[in-house]
Amino acid sequence: MLDFFAGSGTTGHAVINLNREDGGTRKFIMVEMANYFDSVLLPRLKKIIFAPEWKDGKPKRAATSDEAERSSGIIKVMRLESYEDTLNNLQVSLTASQKTVFDAINTQGADTFKEQYILRYMLDVETRGSSSLLNVQAFRNPAAYKLKVKQPGSDDSREVNVDLVETFISLLGFRVSHISAPQSFAAQFEWNTGRRLRLKDRLKEDSAGPWWFRTVAGTMPDGQQTLIIWRNLTGESEQDNLVLNEWFETLPHSTNDFKFRLIYVNGDNNLENVRGPDQTWKVRLIEDDFYRLMFDSKGI
Repeated sequence: MLDFFAGSGTTGHAVINLNREDGGTRKFIMVEMANYFDSVLLPRLKKIIFAPEWKDGKPKRAATSDEAERSSGIIKVMRLESYEDTLNNLQVSLTASQKTVFDAINTQGADTFKEQYILRYMLDVETRGSSSLLNVQAFRNPAAYKLKVKQPGSDDSREVNVDLVETFISLLGFRVSHISAPQSFAAQFEWNTGRRLRLKDRLKEDSAGPWWFRTVAGTMPDGQQTLIIWRNLTGESEQDNLVLNEWFETLPHSTNDFKFRLIYVNGDNNLENVRGPDQTWKVRLIEDDFYRLMFDSKGI
């Protein structure tokens, strides 16, 4: 069931009750923008999953074992960036000379230099890299991507972490079969006789290590088996890619086999690549498709 105007959550409530009655596996997607999403809708769904009948804020009776089995479930909440959030996250840096020109009297008013500069250049060029416009440089540490989010019923904003892993899954229309727990590693390096950097020993799993990986395996909408690799980048590209290659060799597959038709990785890398029958490359950059799926309007 899909309800674009979920209100207090009646659609979800009804679906849960139907599944509880006949053992069905119906699912629902509900969309709401009002403040009572958190105060009314979400609590209502949690309560009805816990117990079938309520009175005065308390369960009237506990669910039977059959009812509990039929109504068990997980509620997944996805919050979309609002218009106000987008504006709040735009970051523009002006030089002293730019500010002097903007403050001049003859640049003020409608259709003057300042207005045209803002509308035709600044918003398109000088705000690139803002979090709301996808700052791909921040993909070097996927777990630390942040946005300023306006608080419900207030003009105040607070910084929150954005789940890039989950967002990319949604953009791809990806059907997940497995998400791994993050793994962190430490490594040591040395120069060989040819003055080339190499790993001194094997990677050592270390919760405080600077290199971490998290993988998502699953299927693209066209049926292609795909592996998504998220990693932390230290800024030392040669070290980062040596660690990536060493870690990748511990996986039960390679870029040359057919277990996965696509492999996504964040950050430039030197994994061995293969061109498929459709002339597309097997190993792809997450940043490229992330940006394309968010902003490319061709064909829409």
